[in-house]
Amino acid sequence: MTVIMRAEPLQSLAREIFAAAGAPEDIAAVVAESLVTTNLLGHDSHGVLRVKQYIGMIRRGMIQPAERPRIRKRFGATAMVTLGYGFGQIGARYAAELATDIAREHGIAAVSLGQTTHVGRLGEWTQMIAAQGLIGIGFAGGGFSHGFVAPYGGRERVFSTNPISFAVPCADEETLLLDFATSGVAHGKVMLAQSKGAPVPQGMMLDKAGRPTTRAADLDDGGALLAMGRHKGSGLSMMMEIIPNLLAGDRPMSSPEFHYGNPMLLLALLPKAFDEATDFAAHVETLKTRVKSVKPAAGFDEVLAPGEPETRSYEERVKDGIPLPDQVWADLCELARELGVCAPAPDG
Repeated sequence: MTVIMRAEPLQSLAREIFAAAGAPEDIAAVVAESLVTTNLLGHDSHGVLRVKQYIGMIRRGMIQPAERPRIRKRFGATAMVTLGYGFGQIGARYAAELATDIAREHGIAAVSLGQTTHVGRLGEWTQMIAAQGLIGIGFAGGGFSHGFVAPYGGRERVFSTNPISFAVPCADEETLLLDFATSGVAHGKVMLAQSKGAPVPQGMMLDKAGRPTTRAADLDDGGALLAMGRHKGSGLSMMMEIIPNLLAGDRPMSSPEFHYGNPMLLLALLPKAFDEATDFAAHVETLKTRVKSVKPAAGFDEVLAPGEPETRSYEERVKDGIPLPDQVWADLCELARELGVCAPAPDG
């Protein structure tokens, strides 16, 4: 069963919950907007499902809700940003804005974000860069050997889901966005399946004995996710475990300074710094049009470009509302009661 909620009251509820838990109003507003926009785009695994997780992390001291990002180091076109374990969305937005500014000056920028918690949907931050006419590339790591994903051929957890994102400007005033976990399925998708009582697709998980499973609860019982693309995805995940973590200044689990986080590296490139004669966005649009014109294969109705399912979901959910699993809505209402916040009535 599901509950239908309009974006505005849902965003207001999330904002008030975060504010009641100690977040300043502006921080609460940014985090709530990020989560609800993610629901609108159809990625419910990274939407308001996370409110309960974030409040639990605040209560355990893992999120410091009033912390704000600051620049730890600048060197040429690079910067290290540290967040002090505040809300990851606040640090990620700051890092994306900083990367854009640096790239406009130098043609290229690399900005790491350390001491951060969950940054939400990685594509939100590369898309922010692309919306300003630049190329945005993002890598996010996890706990450095403290995640949910088994290396290829193994059954023990080592890697986090370690997403990668690319976003480029397009002449149709949209951005072309690619954003995916290097695991076969994101951890949040397993959380969502569990909240619905639904199975995880075949070939995505092992149980604690190393046997294939589709039971979402097996992940909490010592199971492991599998990397996408077999050995290729496993190798890619390993690189994503290394690069964002260490460039952000985060420490391996073996270090006494280890703290679970979601470190990130954002790259921004200014197309005209490379070739002023090329209309980058126009060429992107040409390729997109060509891809869309390809005749569909058997079993498909059309060829979709990256980001199209999200655009369609956004249009549909703005019109019809956001469907939430009953358990997610019950969790939000329980948090509201605990924190003295009034929960709105659902639309359906």
